[in-house]
Amino acid sequence: MGILVGCEQISMEWPGKKVLTNQTIGVNEGDRIGVVGKNGDGKSTLLDLIAKRIEPDSGNVIWRSGIQVGYMGQSDSLSDTQTVCSAVVGDTPEYEWASDARVRKIIDELIGDLDWNGLVGELSGGQRRRCDLARLLVGTWDLMLIDEPTNHLDLHAIQWLANHLKNRWSEGNGVAHSGHPRPLVFGRGL
Repeated sequence: MGILVGCEQISMEWPGKKVLTNQTIGVNEGDRIGVVGKNGDGKSTLLDLIAKRIEPDSGNVIWRSGIQVGYMGQSDSLSDTQTVCSAVVGDTPEYEWASDARVRKIIDELIGDLDWNGLVGELSGGQRRRCDLARLLVGTWDLMLIDEPTNHLDLHAIQWLANHLKNRWSEGNGVAHSGHPRPLVFGRGL
């Protein structure tokens, strides 16, 4: 199995707190990684570093050439003026996403109760979270990074998500997520 992302001797410090000190980790093809810890332990920071959303104070984050990385943070970046449809499938023509059974299942399970033509700005926090999660899951990624994926999800959605992430890929793709007190996806813990 090949490596998707390598973090070499990364260090990160926020004012008054060392979050990571000379850590070397890798995410390999097929990895299912849960980043577990208390609030403030650096789970989000680690995912942001792996996603290259922030730069480490020292060390390197190296992505395999051509890798496609999907990311969902704790706060969504959805536009209030987008429709639910646009937020989830973007500009993909309806005949493409509607003919994909995987995409239809994700939409049905996570946001089937939402008005497809309704505005994101009219959704509750939990509905926005499910919409953003659907956006991430319908994508085709080599590595998916999800920060606190179960926030605002009910038990049914959490169980569905856990099964989806465990069964989604054959060897070759990876997923890493943060959570507490235990990871959603069984595999390697950090």
